Amino acid sequence: MAVALQGWHPGEVAIQRQLGFEDAVRDSWQVVSKDMPPQHRIFHTSNLNFIPVTTIDKYGRPWASIMAGPGGEIGFVQSPSPRELTITARLWDGDPLLDTASSWENSQSINSKQRQLIAGLGIELSTRRRNKFAGKIKNVRPLINSNFRFDVNVNQALGNCPKYINVRKLVPFPSARPKILYRVESLRPNQRLPQDVIDFILDADTVFVGSVYKSERSTAAKFPSHAGMNARGGLPGFLRVSSSDGQTIVMPDYSGNRLMSTLGNIEATRLVGFTIVSFTTGDVLYLTGTARNVVGQDALDIMRRQSALTVMKVSGFTFVKDAMPLRQEVGTGVERSPYSPKVKFLNEEPEAETDSGDGRKCILENAMQISDDLAIFKFKVPPHHGGEKLRIRPGQAIVLDFMDWIGPPQYRHMSSEKPSALNDDRVRTWTVSSAHEDSEVTWFELTMREVKGGAVTGALFDMLRESNIPLGSKVTPVTEVTAGTVGITGDFYLGQNHVNALWVAGGIGVTPFLSMLSALSMRHPPVESNITLALATREPDIMIKQLTPLLAQLSPRISIRVDIFTSVKIPDFCLPKKGTQQLFMHEGRIPIDYWSQFAEYKDILICGPGGFGDSVVESLQAVGVPLQRIQREGFY
Repeated sequence: MAVALQGWHPGEVAIQRQLGFEDAVRDSWQVVSKDMPPQHRIFHTSNLNFIPVTTIDKYGRPWASIMAGPGGEIGFVQSPSPRELTITARLWDGDPLLDTASSWENSQSINSKQRQLIAGLGIELSTRRRNKFAGKIKNVRPLINSNFRFDVNVNQALGNCPKYINVRKLVPFPSARPKILYRVESLRPNQRLPQDVIDFILDADTVFVGSVYKSERSTAAKFPSHAGMNARGGLPGFLRVSSSDGQTIVMPDYSGNRLMSTLGNIEATRLVGFTIVSFTTGDVLYLTGTARNVVGQDALDIMRRQSALTVMKVSGFTFVKDAMPLRQEVGTGVERSPYSPKVKFLNEEPEAETDSGDGRKCILENAMQISDDLAIFKFKVPPHHGGEKLRIRPGQAIVLDFMDWIGPPQYRHMSSEKPSALNDDRVRTWTVSSAHEDSEVTWFELTMREVKGGAVTGALFDMLRESNIPLGSKVTPVTEVTAGTVGITGDFYLGQNHVNALWVAGGIGVTPFLSMLSALSMRHPPVESNITLALATREPDIMIKQLTPLLAQLSPRISIRVDIFTSVKIPDFCLPKKGTQQLFMHEGRIPIDYWSQFAEYKDILICGPGGFGDSVVESLQAVGVPLQRIQREGFY
């Protein structure tokens, strides 16, 4: 892979330093590629029906625009090469991209290099997949019926974090009739946004964020100018508008991939563009303005329990009704991201005083440490009146909020040894290792590994260590440990029918399969199944202790073979190798030829670290397994 960058630019370094991430992400710029990998190119050309993009206006301000095909159909993007995109889009009056296109049409080329900059975000709302690109516009050609063809040279490509995307199903809506309701090129200092525009902002659960980095002459060769495009999501209302001036928008920054590219651009230029779309009406609001990142106590003075945020002062806006040629399909709902924290209000808002949170709570009942950094935590779930029953399918994960127990993060200028201690919403996700089929969950277990420098796992394991109880013994907390249940997530779960599957786990990635095995042992009558579990681990003794009793409980109708691969010394265990449940130990990594026997398996499920999962997918594809039969559980 050809690396696109030569390092983080000064704005990115500055915000990474403020948030304590500088050392943790010092070399992560190398993940930004010059070329779009094949899966990105296929994704853009075969999956997308719109792309938000950033371009720069004549005043040097970034605007986020919406590119969509003439009828809102997939296929309006082509990729002639790994560094080229050709986009045929219908533009409407009011979209800032039309001004960019007109500039090309009038002059045949744009003299200002800054106005050639473009960045886009391929985002598939139905799956939460997204990939970013940035580069330059090579040419713009007008076509008929307000359609334009954009030839884009891509010089940056990067996969992106899906945590806060709200899932919705979009369908073409070719009969859109765009109409400008407001167009204000330059907002006066004391001019407030219209109330219907403010209401539109407060209703949003998604905002597309346009940014720009403008290079300094002395460092232009190393850090060239470029545009940026990103998306931010949350619950409706996560964006707040200051009631004191009616033109300041506050966007909280939730924990993400810590690269800080968007915030880095804002830190360098103090400019940003926000675009909000109503996917039910097709209305689009475009805003641009000056911005600043606020961290630590200064952020808490603006929004309680939020230690990092971006403050935008609007300098111009356009509101277009019925513009986007796509709509959320009638009769379908929105699947909210389980990672989104509850809405936080500005300290100046009266709701901030009464925001105490009334969600379901779970309480740590006991815990058992089984190695230096591995433990099983059992939580009880008290009755919750007025809400839906808590249900968890085998293999699914639970999202927990530990903010009330741990408290909000404290600001420090640097925290390189523990970057997660800053800008941390205390929301974490773990696969549930106990099985709870077809019943209301009143308790659950999490098999959890301590994360080095982790705020939540660190606090839980510190509690275990302070108890001075030997490994393998249960610990009852001296003081109450509580967490709010944010939601249940995951399409990676055990079905009700015959199981013909290959399960592949890397280390603690075995957790969902522990839950599935437990569920299979509880089913009566048992469903005949054929399963192979391939597990790569550095802790074979611990994994064998977890798996052996589960295998012993399975019905003879469930045929399962467990292959444990390890690079450490194989422990001296009496392994079950009779009947329909068998367990085998292997030295070293999983060999390439191991995968050839699974070409005919119906379902293949993979759970483990990213690099491990990538390697397994590549190996399976090499032996002829189609990608659509492979399902992965991501580590976010």
